[in-house]
Amino acid sequence: MAAEKPPLPPKPKPALPPRPRPPPNAAARPAPPAPANGFTRPSPPFKKPALAPPPPPQVLPLKPPPARQYHLHHQHPPPPGGARKPAARYRQQQHRRGGGGCSCRRACCVAAGVAVLALCLSLAAACLAYLYYRPRPPSFHLQPLDPVRLRLLGNSSAAAPALDATVGARAVSWNPNERVAFRYGGGEGRVALADGDGDVALGWAPVAGFEHAPRSAAAVAFVAAARGVVVDEAVAARVRDRYRRRQQGFRVVVDTRVGVRVGALRTGMVPVRLACDGGVMAPRGGGTAAGPLSRCQVYLFRVRWFSLN
Repeated sequence: MAAEKPPLPPKPKPALPPRPRPPPNAAARPAPPAPANGFTRPSPPFKKPALAPPPPPQVLPLKPPPARQYHLHHQHPPPPGGARKPAARYRQQQHRRGGGGCSCRRACCVAAGVAVLALCLSLAAACLAYLYYRPRPPSFHLQPLDPVRLRLLGNSSAAAPALDATVGARAVSWNPNERVAFRYGGGEGRVALADGDGDVALGWAPVAGFEHAPRSAAAVAFVAAARGVVVDEAVAARVRDRYRRRQQGFRVVVDTRVGVRVGALRTGMVPVRLACDGGVMAPRGGGTAAGPLSRCQVYLFRVRWFSLN
Protein backbone atom coordinates (compact mmCIF):
# COMPACT_ATOMS: atom_id res chain seq x y z
CA MET A 1 0.00 0.00 0.00
CA ALA A 2 1.37 3.26 -0.94
CA ALA A 3 2.64 5.58 1.69
CA GLU A 4 0.45 8.60 2.33
CA LYS A 5 1.70 12.02 1.55
CA PRO A 6 2.51 14.13 4.53
CA PRO A 7 0.21 17.11 4.99
CA LEU A 8 1.39 20.48 3.69
CA PRO A 9 2.41 23.04 6.27
CA PRO A 10 -0.04 25.88 6.75
CA LYS A 11 0.59 29.02 4.76
CA PRO A 12 1.76 31.93 6.86
CA LYS A 13 -0.71 34.78 7.09
CA PRO A 14 0.41 38.02 5.43
CA ALA A 15 1.49 40.66 7.88
CA LEU A 16 -0.92 43.49 8.17
CA PRO A 17 0.45 46.97 7.51
CA PRO A 18 1.00 49.00 10.63
CA ARG A 19 -1.76 51.31 11.57
CA PRO A 20 -1.05 54.99 11.19
CA ARG A 21 -0.60 56.76 14.42
CA PRO A 22 -3.36 59.14 15.29
CA PRO A 23 -2.53 62.83 15.32
CA PRO A 24 -1.73 64.49 18.64
CA ASN A 25 -5.24 65.81 19.02
CA ALA A 26 -6.84 62.49 18.26
CA ALA A 27 -7.34 61.71 22.00
CA ALA A 28 -9.54 64.73 22.40
CA ARG A 29 -11.81 63.66 19.52
CA PRO A 30 -14.74 61.37 20.42
CA ALA A 31 -14.46 57.80 19.20
CA PRO A 32 -16.79 56.91 16.33
CA PRO A 33 -19.71 54.69 17.28
CA ALA A 34 -19.19 50.96 16.90
CA PRO A 35 -21.11 49.32 14.09
CA ALA A 36 -24.07 47.18 14.97
CA ASN A 37 -22.71 43.98 13.50
CA GLY A 38 -19.72 43.98 15.88
CA PHE A 39 -17.06 44.53 13.20
CA THR A 40 -14.61 47.39 13.61
CA ARG A 41 -14.13 49.77 10.67
CA PRO A 42 -10.59 50.72 10.02
CA SER A 43 -9.87 54.41 10.43
CA PRO A 44 -9.03 56.32 7.20
CA PRO A 45 -5.33 57.13 6.59
CA PHE A 46 -4.00 60.55 7.68
CA LYS A 47 -3.98 63.16 4.94
CA LYS A 48 -1.44 65.95 4.94
CA PRO A 49 -2.83 69.46 4.52
CA ALA A 50 -2.53 70.79 0.99
CA LEU A 51 0.34 73.21 0.54
CA ALA A 52 -0.29 76.69 -0.79
CA PRO A 53 0.56 77.02 -4.50
CA PRO A 54 3.90 78.81 -5.17
CA PRO A 55 3.63 82.43 -6.30
CA PRO A 56 3.81 82.94 -10.04
CA PRO A 57 7.30 83.89 -11.27
CA GLN A 58 7.81 87.62 -11.85
CA VAL A 59 8.48 88.45 -15.48
CA LEU A 60 10.97 91.32 -15.70
CA PRO A 61 10.56 93.79 -18.59
CA LEU A 62 13.02 93.25 -21.36
CA LYS A 63 15.56 96.07 -21.84
CA PRO A 64 15.86 97.44 -25.37
CA PRO A 65 19.18 96.61 -27.03
CA PRO A 66 21.82 99.39 -27.23
CA ALA A 67 21.57 101.74 -30.20
CA ARG A 68 24.90 100.55 -31.62
CA GLN A 69 23.85 96.89 -31.60
CA TYR A 70 20.45 97.86 -33.01
CA HIS A 71 22.05 99.68 -35.95
CA LEU A 72 24.58 96.92 -36.50
CA HIS A 73 21.78 94.33 -36.44
CA HIS A 74 19.73 96.27 -38.99
CA GLN A 75 22.67 97.27 -41.18
CA HIS A 76 24.28 93.84 -41.32
CA PRO A 77 21.60 91.14 -40.93
CA PRO A 78 22.88 87.57 -40.70
CA PRO A 79 22.74 85.59 -43.95
CA PRO A 80 19.67 83.37 -44.35
CA GLY A 81 20.36 79.94 -43.07
CA GLY A 82 23.78 80.92 -41.78
CA ALA A 83 25.05 80.40 -38.29
CA ARG A 84 25.38 83.34 -35.92
CA LYS A 85 28.79 84.54 -34.77
CA PRO A 86 29.82 83.16 -31.43
CA ALA A 87 29.94 85.53 -28.47
CA ALA A 88 33.75 85.25 -28.16
CA ARG A 89 34.26 86.36 -31.76
CA TYR A 90 31.84 89.28 -31.29
CA ARG A 91 33.73 90.44 -28.20
CA GLN A 92 37.03 90.15 -30.08
CA GLN A 93 35.60 92.30 -32.89
CA GLN A 94 34.47 94.94 -30.39
CA HIS A 95 37.94 94.89 -28.79
CA ARG A 96 39.55 95.43 -32.17
CA ARG A 97 37.31 98.40 -32.88
CA GLY A 98 38.17 99.96 -29.53
CA GLY A 99 41.88 99.39 -30.13
CA GLY A 100 41.72 101.40 -33.37
CA GLY A 101 40.69 104.52 -31.43
CA CYS A 102 43.54 104.03 -28.96
CA SER A 103 46.08 103.66 -31.77
CA CYS A 104 44.76 106.85 -33.44
CA ARG A 105 45.08 108.82 -30.19
CA ARG A 106 48.55 107.41 -29.67
CA ALA A 107 49.60 108.48 -33.17
CA CYS A 108 48.23 112.00 -32.59
CA CYS A 109 50.13 112.28 -29.30
CA VAL A 110 53.36 111.11 -30.95
CA ALA A 111 52.92 113.61 -33.83
CA ALA A 112 52.26 116.46 -31.38
CA GLY A 113 55.34 115.52 -29.36
CA VAL A 114 57.51 115.43 -32.48
CA ALA A 115 56.19 118.85 -33.57
CA VAL A 116 56.90 120.39 -30.15
CA LEU A 117 60.39 118.85 -30.13
CA ALA A 118 61.12 120.20 -33.63
CA LEU A 119 59.93 123.66 -32.59
CA CYS A 120 62.15 123.63 -29.51
CA LEU A 121 65.14 122.53 -31.58
CA SER A 122 64.47 125.28 -34.14
CA LEU A 123 64.28 127.92 -31.42
CA ALA A 124 67.49 126.66 -29.86
CA ALA A 125 69.25 126.71 -33.24
CA ALA A 126 67.99 130.25 -33.91
CA CYS A 127 69.27 131.42 -30.52
CA LEU A 128 72.68 129.86 -31.12
CA ALA A 129 72.87 131.41 -34.60
CA TYR A 130 71.97 134.83 -33.22
CA LEU A 131 74.61 134.58 -30.49
CA TYR A 132 77.23 133.51 -33.03
CA TYR A 133 76.49 135.94 -35.90
CA ARG A 134 75.08 138.86 -33.87
CA PRO A 135 73.08 140.28 -36.84
CA ARG A 136 72.32 144.01 -36.88
CA PRO A 137 70.08 145.90 -39.30
CA PRO A 138 71.68 148.27 -41.81
CA SER A 139 71.28 152.00 -41.44
CA PHE A 140 69.95 154.34 -44.16
CA HIS A 141 70.55 158.08 -44.58
CA LEU A 142 69.09 160.37 -47.23
CA GLN A 143 71.48 162.72 -48.94
CA PRO A 144 70.39 166.24 -50.00
CA LEU A 145 68.23 165.97 -53.09
CA ASP A 146 69.89 166.88 -56.37
CA PRO A 147 68.87 167.73 -59.03
CA VAL A 148 65.71 169.60 -58.04
CA ARG A 149 63.85 171.55 -60.74
CA LEU A 150 60.42 173.02 -59.98
CA ARG A 151 58.39 175.09 -62.45
CA LEU A 152 55.04 176.71 -61.66
CA LEU A 153 52.57 177.27 -64.52
CA GLY A 154 49.33 179.27 -64.76
CA ASN A 155 50.19 182.67 -63.27
CA SER A 156 46.91 184.23 -64.50
CA SER A 157 43.96 184.35 -62.15
CA ALA A 158 41.73 182.37 -64.57
CA ALA A 159 43.86 179.19 -64.60
CA ALA A 160 44.73 177.07 -61.56
CA PRO A 161 48.46 176.86 -60.87
CA ALA A 162 50.21 173.66 -61.98
CA LEU A 163 53.62 172.29 -61.13
CA ASP A 164 56.25 170.51 -63.19
CA ALA A 165 58.95 168.83 -61.09
CA THR A 166 62.08 166.73 -61.51
CA VAL A 167 63.67 165.48 -58.27
CA GLY A 168 66.63 163.14 -57.82
CA ALA A 169 66.89 161.16 -54.52
CA ARG A 170 69.79 159.12 -53.19
CA ALA A 171 69.85 157.08 -49.94
CA VAL A 172 73.11 155.61 -48.61
CA SER A 173 73.09 152.37 -46.56
CA TRP A 174 75.78 150.92 -44.27
CA ASN A 175 75.95 147.20 -43.35
CA PRO A 176 77.71 146.81 -39.94
CA ASN A 177 77.69 142.96 -39.92
CA GLU A 178 80.82 140.91 -40.54
CA ARG A 179 79.20 137.64 -41.75
CA VAL A 180 75.69 138.69 -42.81
CA ALA A 181 74.87 140.15 -46.24
CA PHE A 182 71.58 141.60 -47.51
CA ARG A 183 69.90 141.23 -50.90
CA TYR A 184 67.47 143.87 -52.16
CA GLY A 185 65.01 143.24 -54.97
CA GLY A 186 63.51 145.65 -57.42
CA GLY A 187 60.96 148.18 -56.21
CA GLU A 188 59.77 151.74 -56.68
CA GLY A 189 60.55 155.12 -55.14
CA ARG A 190 58.21 158.08 -54.62
CA VAL A 191 58.89 161.75 -53.87
CA ALA A 192 56.47 164.28 -52.34
CA LEU A 193 56.64 167.97 -51.40
CA ALA A 194 56.39 168.48 -47.64
CA ASP A 195 53.78 171.16 -46.82
CA GLY A 196 51.73 172.09 -43.77
CA ASP A 197 48.42 171.58 -45.64
CA GLY A 198 49.46 168.12 -46.87
CA ASP A 199 52.14 166.47 -48.95
CA VAL A 200 52.03 166.96 -52.71
CA ALA A 201 53.01 163.84 -54.68
CA LEU A 202 55.49 164.55 -57.46
CA GLY A 203 55.73 161.09 -59.07
CA TRP A 204 57.54 157.80 -58.81
CA ALA A 205 60.38 155.90 -60.49
CA PRO A 206 61.56 152.23 -60.53
CA VAL A 207 64.42 151.16 -58.25
CA ALA A 208 66.85 148.41 -59.26
CA GLY A 209 67.86 145.61 -56.88
CA PHE A 210 71.40 145.25 -55.51
CA GLU A 211 73.59 143.14 -53.19
CA HIS A 212 74.79 144.62 -49.91
CA ALA A 213 77.98 142.86 -48.79
CA PRO A 214 79.17 142.76 -45.14
CA ARG A 215 81.04 145.80 -43.82
CA SER A 216 80.30 147.87 -46.92
CA ALA A 217 78.19 150.81 -48.10
CA ALA A 218 75.54 150.82 -50.82
CA ALA A 219 73.25 153.44 -52.35
CA VAL A 220 69.66 153.52 -53.61
CA ALA A 221 69.13 156.25 -56.21
CA PHE A 222 66.30 157.22 -58.55
CA VAL A 223 64.88 160.32 -60.30
CA ALA A 224 61.14 161.06 -60.09
CA ALA A 225 59.38 163.38 -62.55
CA ALA A 226 55.88 164.88 -62.63
CA ARG A 227 54.05 167.08 -65.14
CA GLY A 228 51.02 169.30 -64.57
CA VAL A 229 50.43 168.66 -60.86
CA VAL A 230 47.59 171.00 -59.85
CA VAL A 231 48.16 172.77 -56.51
CA ASP A 232 46.38 175.41 -54.48
CA GLU A 233 47.34 179.05 -54.92
CA ALA A 234 48.55 179.32 -51.32
CA VAL A 235 50.64 176.16 -51.72
CA ALA A 236 52.03 177.44 -55.03
CA ALA A 237 53.06 180.72 -53.36
CA ARG A 238 54.84 178.90 -50.50
CA VAL A 239 56.61 176.52 -52.88
CA ARG A 240 57.80 179.42 -55.06
CA ASP A 241 59.23 181.24 -52.04
CA ARG A 242 60.95 178.17 -50.55
CA TYR A 243 62.37 177.10 -53.87
CA ARG A 244 64.05 180.46 -54.40
CA ARG A 245 65.66 180.23 -50.95
CA ARG A 246 66.55 176.50 -51.38
CA GLN A 247 64.56 175.59 -48.26
CA GLN A 248 61.86 173.40 -49.72
CA GLY A 249 61.40 170.09 -47.80
CA PHE A 250 60.71 166.68 -49.37
CA ARG A 251 59.57 163.22 -48.31
CA VAL A 252 61.05 160.12 -49.96
CA VAL A 253 59.55 156.60 -49.73
CA VAL A 254 61.06 153.43 -51.24
CA ASP A 255 59.15 150.09 -51.33
CA THR A 256 61.26 147.02 -52.09
CA ARG A 257 62.07 143.51 -50.84
CA VAL A 258 64.98 142.30 -48.72
CA GLY A 259 66.58 138.92 -48.01
CA VAL A 260 69.47 137.71 -45.84
CA ARG A 261 72.50 135.70 -46.98
CA VAL A 262 74.79 133.94 -44.49
CA GLY A 263 77.54 132.11 -46.37
CA ALA A 264 75.84 129.70 -48.78
CA LEU A 265 72.50 129.94 -46.94
CA ARG A 266 69.90 132.33 -48.34
CA THR A 267 66.50 133.20 -46.95
CA GLY A 268 63.36 134.28 -48.76
CA MET A 269 62.68 137.91 -49.55
CA VAL A 270 60.11 139.89 -47.56
CA PRO A 271 58.61 143.34 -48.21
CA VAL A 272 60.36 146.33 -46.65
CA ARG A 273 59.68 150.08 -46.75
CA LEU A 274 62.22 152.89 -46.46
CA ALA A 275 60.69 156.18 -45.25
CA CYS A 276 62.85 159.33 -45.24
CA ASP A 277 61.32 162.53 -43.87
CA GLY A 278 63.03 165.91 -43.77
CA GLY A 279 64.73 165.74 -47.14
CA VAL A 280 66.38 169.04 -48.09
CA MET A 281 67.61 170.58 -51.32
CA ALA A 282 71.32 170.56 -52.06
CA PRO A 283 72.93 174.02 -52.17
CA ARG A 284 73.68 175.47 -55.57
CA GLY A 285 76.88 174.08 -56.97
CA GLY A 286 77.46 172.00 -53.81
CA GLY A 287 76.95 168.54 -55.33
CA THR A 288 75.15 165.55 -53.82
CA ALA A 289 77.57 165.18 -50.88
CA ALA A 290 77.04 168.73 -49.61
CA GLY A 291 74.61 169.41 -46.77
CA PRO A 292 73.45 167.35 -43.74
CA LEU A 293 72.13 163.77 -44.03
CA SER A 294 68.66 162.86 -42.72
CA ARG A 295 68.14 159.45 -41.11
CA CYS A 296 65.55 157.11 -42.63
CA GLN A 297 63.23 154.64 -40.90
CA VAL A 298 62.97 151.04 -42.11
CA TYR A 299 59.65 149.17 -41.78
CA LEU A 300 59.69 145.37 -42.11
CA PHE A 301 56.17 143.95 -42.68
CA ARG A 302 54.86 147.45 -41.96
CA VAL A 303 56.59 147.28 -38.54
CA ARG A 304 59.43 149.60 -37.70
CA TRP A 305 62.85 147.97 -38.00
CA PHE A 306 64.74 148.10 -34.71
CA SER A 307 67.97 146.68 -33.33
CA LEU A 308 68.39 144.58 -30.18
CA ASN A 309 71.86 145.95 -29.57
